[in-house]
Amino acid sequence: MSTTTPALVGIDFDAIPWEKWNKPGADGRVKIAYTGGKRVRLMELPAGFNELEWCERGHQGWVLQGEFTIHFDNRSVPCRPGMGFIIPGDERHRSQGSDDEPTVVYVIDEVPAP
Repeated sequence: MSTTTPALVGIDFDAIPWEKWNKPGADGRVKIAYTGGKRVRLMELPAGFNELEWCERGHQGWVLQGEFTIHFDNRSVPCRPGMGFIIPGDERHRSQGSDDEPTVVYVIDEVPAP
């Protein structure tokens, strides 16, 4: 008989402690939950962050605070509070925040729990 753990339905981010998020050019803090083969993050990045490394993992999310730009090889897409985003996994990208305020985003990607 196999047992499976049900996927989380509600994620209480208030109960999850902040952790340091270390990525070259985009050090900040993050709250992370894993459910159903997905990583769910609430991320806060400082004003003026500028990711130095390209990412090739797909993401989707929602901008809660701050403005930032997602740079692709051939275009850049500005994001502001209230906007959602979907980044395909086959398109390398990196992000750059505005100098005015921190950026807070809710991000989901397919990363199994460690």
